[in-house]
Amino acid sequence: MYSATTGLWYRDKRFLPGGILSPSGKPVVWSRGNGWVAGGHVKTLKALPSTERHTAEYRDALTRLVRALAGVQRTDGFWNVNLADAAHLPGPETSGTSFFLYGTSYAIAAGLVDRNTYLPVAARAWNGMVSTAVHTDGFLGYVQNVGDRPESSQPVTYNTTANFGVGAFLLGGTELALLPR
Repeated sequence: MYSATTGLWYRDKRFLPGGILSPSGKPVVWSRGNGWVAGGHVKTLKALPSTERHTAEYRDALTRLVRALAGVQRTDGFWNVNLADAAHLPGPETSGTSFFLYGTSYAIAAGLVDRNTYLPVAARAWNGMVSTAVHTDGFLGYVQNVGDRPESSQPVTYNTTANFGVGAFLLGGTELALLPR
């Protein structure tokens, strides 16, 4: 459920203002939920012809999301599990971050956002994940497991992973690598 005020998405009606809140009373805006939105928009835009009547709507929605995400990225390149409350589950989380890397890199390549402004966002995400979440044997950690909210499958640690997180990481890294130098 889209919030025009923040540019971010609530998982479902339970999380709308006045619904489920963080322990400090702030909204719960799930990183990976927004990640699925970013990834879905990229996949859709890659499949739609530019002349399709909804293409502009998908481009605009992805652009607004990428711009909103840049404002809540952590200095280490990750995004928190709850995008609306940095103190709620504050550790690194790879699946949301990977999907945001994918969406941001695609938005740069498609000319939806300014390369000079958003390439550093993508580079911070990639560098943060590679230096923090990728083990020496290639295992990818800090992936929140299956669940329906930020509190699901906690704690997220160096040793937690899931197949969809690895897939998102590969999508994000590939999209970043495809950007012209």
